[in-house]
Amino acid sequence: MRKFLSVLFLITLCSCNKLTETENEINSVQAVLNYYDGECLKSKGFEKSNGTDKQFYEIEISNSKLLNQSADKLNSNAANIAYLFYSNLKNEKSNYQEIRVKINLSNGESQSFKYSDQEINEIEKLQPRINEIIEYIKTNNYEKLAGQFQDSIKVDERAISDLFTSLQSKYGKIEQTQFQGFQFEDSNNFGKLIIIREALVFEKIAASMNLIFNRESKNLISVEIP
Repeated sequence: MRKFLSVLFLITLCSCNKLTETENEINSVQAVLNYYDGECLKSKGFEKSNGTDKQFYEIEISNSKLLNQSADKLNSNAANIAYLFYSNLKNEKSNYQEIRVKINLSNGESQSFKYSDQEINEIEKLQPRINEIIEYIKTNNYEKLAGQFQDSIKVDERAISDLFTSLQSKYGKIEQTQFQGFQFEDSNNFGKLIIIREALVFEKIAASMNLIFNRESKNLISVEIP
Protein backbone atom coordinates (compact mmCIF):
# COMPACT_ATOMS: atom_id res chain seq x y z
CA MET A 1 0.00 0.00 0.00
CA ARG A 2 1.36 3.39 -0.94
CA LYS A 3 1.55 5.92 1.84
CA PHE A 4 1.05 9.63 1.30
CA LEU A 5 2.26 12.44 3.47
CA SER A 6 0.01 15.34 4.33
CA VAL A 7 1.96 18.53 4.94
CA LEU A 8 0.45 21.65 6.49
CA PHE A 9 1.95 25.04 5.78
CA LEU A 10 0.49 27.80 7.91
CA ILE A 11 1.16 31.49 8.23
CA THR A 12 -0.24 32.67 11.57
CA LEU A 13 -0.11 36.13 13.05
CA CYS A 14 -1.61 37.47 16.26
CA SER A 15 -3.30 40.57 14.93
CA CYS A 16 -5.90 41.43 12.36
CA ASN A 17 -3.60 44.17 11.11
CA LYS A 18 -0.28 42.41 10.45
CA LEU A 19 -1.11 39.64 7.99
CA THR A 20 -0.07 40.39 4.42
CA GLU A 21 -3.38 40.63 2.62
CA THR A 22 -5.10 41.97 -0.44
CA GLU A 23 -7.65 44.76 -0.22
CA ASN A 24 -10.44 42.26 -0.92
CA GLU A 25 -9.28 40.03 1.94
CA ILE A 26 -9.18 43.01 4.32
CA ASN A 27 -12.68 44.08 3.26
CA SER A 28 -13.96 40.52 3.61
CA VAL A 29 -12.75 40.25 7.20
CA GLN A 30 -14.20 43.67 7.93
CA ALA A 31 -17.58 42.45 6.66
CA VAL A 32 -17.40 39.68 9.27
CA LEU A 33 -16.46 42.13 12.04
CA ASN A 34 -19.20 44.55 10.98
CA TYR A 35 -21.69 41.75 11.52
CA TYR A 36 -20.31 40.06 14.64
CA ASP A 37 -18.02 42.67 16.24
CA GLY A 38 -15.55 41.16 18.71
CA GLU A 39 -11.88 40.44 18.10
CA CYS A 40 -10.27 38.33 15.41
CA LEU A 41 -7.11 36.47 14.55
CA LYS A 42 -6.43 35.63 10.92
CA SER A 43 -4.25 33.05 9.23
CA LYS A 44 -3.80 31.63 5.78
CA GLY A 45 -1.73 28.92 4.19
CA PHE A 46 -2.06 25.64 2.36
CA GLU A 47 -2.20 21.92 2.93
CA LYS A 48 -0.45 19.54 0.58
CA SER A 49 -2.12 16.15 0.62
CA ASN A 50 -1.78 13.33 -1.93
CA GLY A 51 -0.06 15.69 -4.31
CA THR A 52 -2.84 18.28 -4.22
CA ASP A 53 -2.53 21.78 -2.74
CA LYS A 54 -5.48 23.25 -0.83
CA GLN A 55 -5.31 26.94 -0.04
CA PHE A 56 -7.22 28.01 3.05
CA TYR A 57 -8.03 31.12 5.05
CA GLU A 58 -8.97 30.94 8.74
CA ILE A 59 -10.80 33.48 10.87
CA GLU A 60 -10.86 33.10 14.65
CA ILE A 61 -13.46 35.20 16.45
CA SER A 62 -13.46 35.97 20.19
CA ASN A 63 -15.39 38.33 22.47
CA SER A 64 -18.37 38.62 20.15
CA LYS A 65 -21.48 39.53 22.13
CA LEU A 66 -23.72 38.23 19.33
CA LEU A 67 -21.99 34.84 19.20
CA ASN A 68 -22.06 34.52 22.98
CA GLN A 69 -25.78 35.28 23.01
CA SER A 70 -26.47 32.62 20.35
CA ALA A 71 -24.17 29.85 21.52
CA ASP A 72 -26.80 27.28 20.49
CA LYS A 73 -26.48 28.38 16.85
CA LEU A 74 -22.72 28.23 16.35
CA ASN A 75 -23.01 25.92 13.33
CA SER A 76 -25.06 28.36 11.28
CA ASN A 77 -23.14 31.39 12.56
CA ALA A 78 -19.81 29.82 11.60
CA ALA A 79 -21.23 29.14 8.16
CA ASN A 80 -22.35 32.76 7.94
CA ILE A 81 -18.85 33.94 8.86
CA ALA A 82 -17.36 31.77 6.11
CA TYR A 83 -20.01 33.01 3.67
CA LEU A 84 -19.47 36.67 4.53
CA PHE A 85 -15.74 36.34 4.03
CA TYR A 86 -15.85 34.32 0.82
CA SER A 87 -18.68 36.22 -0.87
CA ASN A 88 -16.81 39.52 -0.41
CA LEU A 89 -13.59 38.30 -2.03
CA LYS A 90 -14.94 39.27 -5.46
CA ASN A 91 -12.50 38.13 -8.17
CA GLU A 92 -10.20 36.48 -5.62
CA LYS A 93 -12.55 33.67 -4.62
CA SER A 94 -10.53 31.14 -6.60
CA ASN A 95 -7.54 31.81 -4.32
CA TYR A 96 -9.06 29.64 -1.58
CA GLN A 97 -10.46 26.13 -1.61
CA GLU A 98 -11.42 26.16 2.06
CA ILE A 99 -12.55 28.71 4.63
CA ARG A 100 -11.98 27.83 8.27
CA VAL A 101 -13.75 29.41 11.22
CA LYS A 102 -12.98 29.15 14.92
CA ILE A 103 -15.31 30.63 17.51
CA ASN A 104 -14.19 31.26 21.09
CA LEU A 105 -16.94 31.85 23.64
CA SER A 106 -16.59 33.70 26.92
CA ASN A 107 -17.30 30.48 28.88
CA GLY A 108 -14.09 28.97 27.52
CA GLU A 109 -15.76 26.82 24.87
CA SER A 110 -14.22 26.81 21.38
CA GLN A 111 -15.47 25.20 18.20
CA SER A 112 -13.84 24.95 14.78
CA PHE A 113 -15.51 24.56 11.40
CA LYS A 114 -14.42 24.07 7.77
CA TYR A 115 -16.26 24.95 4.57
CA SER A 116 -15.11 24.11 1.07
CA ASP A 117 -15.40 26.62 -1.73
CA GLN A 118 -17.89 24.25 -3.42
CA GLU A 119 -20.16 24.35 -0.38
CA ILE A 120 -20.14 28.14 -0.18
CA ASN A 121 -20.63 28.43 -3.94
CA GLU A 122 -23.68 26.18 -3.56
CA ILE A 123 -25.22 28.68 -1.14
CA GLU A 124 -24.29 31.63 -3.34
CA LYS A 125 -26.12 30.04 -6.28
CA LEU A 126 -29.16 29.43 -4.06
CA GLN A 127 -29.39 33.08 -2.98
CA PRO A 128 -31.62 34.25 -5.88
CA ARG A 129 -34.11 31.53 -4.95
CA ILE A 130 -33.93 32.54 -1.29
CA ASN A 131 -34.46 36.20 -2.17
CA GLU A 132 -37.46 35.30 -4.31
CA ILE A 133 -39.09 33.37 -1.46
CA ILE A 134 -38.37 36.20 1.00
CA GLU A 135 -39.97 38.68 -1.37
CA TYR A 136 -43.14 36.55 -1.59
CA ILE A 137 -43.30 36.49 2.22
CA LYS A 138 -42.77 40.25 2.56
CA THR A 139 -45.41 41.04 -0.07
CA ASN A 140 -47.92 38.48 1.27
CA ASN A 141 -47.90 36.60 -2.04
CA TYR A 142 -48.76 33.23 -0.54
CA GLU A 143 -49.93 31.74 -3.82
CA LYS A 144 -46.45 32.21 -5.32
CA LEU A 145 -44.85 31.06 -2.07
CA ALA A 146 -46.86 27.83 -2.12
CA GLY A 147 -45.64 27.24 -5.66
CA GLN A 148 -42.02 27.13 -4.48
CA PHE A 149 -42.49 23.87 -2.59
CA GLN A 150 -41.47 20.47 -3.86
CA ASP A 151 -44.31 18.84 -5.83
CA SER A 152 -44.50 15.85 -3.48
CA ILE A 153 -45.39 18.16 -0.60
CA LYS A 154 -49.02 19.15 -0.39
CA VAL A 155 -48.92 22.76 0.69
CA ASP A 156 -52.03 24.47 2.03
CA GLU A 157 -51.87 28.07 0.86
CA ARG A 158 -54.42 29.06 3.49
CA ALA A 159 -52.26 27.60 6.27
CA ILE A 160 -49.28 29.66 5.09
CA SER A 161 -51.42 32.77 4.89
CA ASP A 162 -52.85 32.19 8.36
CA LEU A 163 -49.34 31.75 9.83
CA PHE A 164 -47.91 35.01 8.51
CA THR A 165 -51.14 36.96 8.98
CA SER A 166 -51.18 35.92 12.62
CA LEU A 167 -47.54 36.92 13.11
CA GLN A 168 -48.03 40.32 11.50
CA SER A 169 -51.18 41.02 13.49
CA LYS A 170 -49.15 40.48 16.69
CA TYR A 171 -45.81 41.99 15.75
CA GLY A 172 -46.45 44.36 12.85
CA LYS A 173 -45.21 44.27 9.30
CA ILE A 174 -41.98 42.62 8.24
CA GLU A 175 -39.56 45.52 7.86
CA GLN A 176 -36.49 43.60 6.75
CA THR A 177 -34.81 40.21 6.67
CA GLN A 178 -31.24 39.12 7.26
CA PHE A 179 -29.33 36.04 6.13
CA GLN A 180 -27.89 34.32 9.22
CA GLY A 181 -26.14 31.26 7.91
CA PHE A 182 -26.76 27.73 6.72
CA GLN A 183 -26.36 24.08 7.63
CA PHE A 184 -26.17 20.85 5.64
CA GLU A 185 -28.12 17.97 7.14
CA ASP A 186 -29.46 14.53 6.25
CA SER A 187 -33.08 13.46 6.65
CA ASN A 188 -34.90 10.15 6.43
CA ASN A 189 -37.72 11.42 4.22
CA PHE A 190 -36.07 13.93 1.90
CA GLY A 191 -32.40 12.96 1.76
CA LYS A 192 -29.79 15.69 1.98
CA LEU A 193 -31.02 19.10 3.05
CA ILE A 194 -29.87 22.71 3.15
CA ILE A 195 -31.19 24.72 6.07
CA ILE A 196 -31.05 28.48 5.55
CA ARG A 197 -31.45 30.60 8.67
CA GLU A 198 -33.01 34.03 8.21
CA ALA A 199 -34.03 36.73 10.65
CA LEU A 200 -37.48 38.25 10.16
CA VAL A 201 -37.50 41.74 11.60
CA PHE A 202 -41.06 42.76 12.40
CA GLU A 203 -42.02 46.22 13.67
CA LYS A 204 -42.09 44.96 17.26
CA ILE A 205 -39.75 41.96 17.44
CA ALA A 206 -37.18 39.98 15.48
CA ALA A 207 -37.84 36.29 14.87
CA SER A 208 -35.88 33.43 13.33
CA MET A 209 -37.03 31.57 10.24
CA ASN A 210 -35.63 28.43 8.65
CA LEU A 211 -36.00 27.78 4.93
CA ILE A 212 -35.35 24.10 4.28
CA PHE A 213 -34.39 22.97 0.78
CA ASN A 214 -33.76 19.64 -0.85
CA ARG A 215 -30.03 19.85 -1.48
CA GLU A 216 -30.19 18.02 -4.81
CA SER A 217 -33.24 19.63 -6.42
CA LYS A 218 -33.05 22.93 -4.48
CA ASN A 219 -36.84 22.74 -4.06
CA LEU A 220 -38.35 24.16 -0.89
CA ILE A 221 -39.30 21.54 1.69
CA SER A 222 -40.44 23.62 4.63
CA VAL A 223 -40.70 27.09 6.13
CA GLU A 224 -40.21 26.95 9.88
CA ILE A 225 -40.55 29.71 12.45
CA PRO A 226 -39.27 28.12 15.68
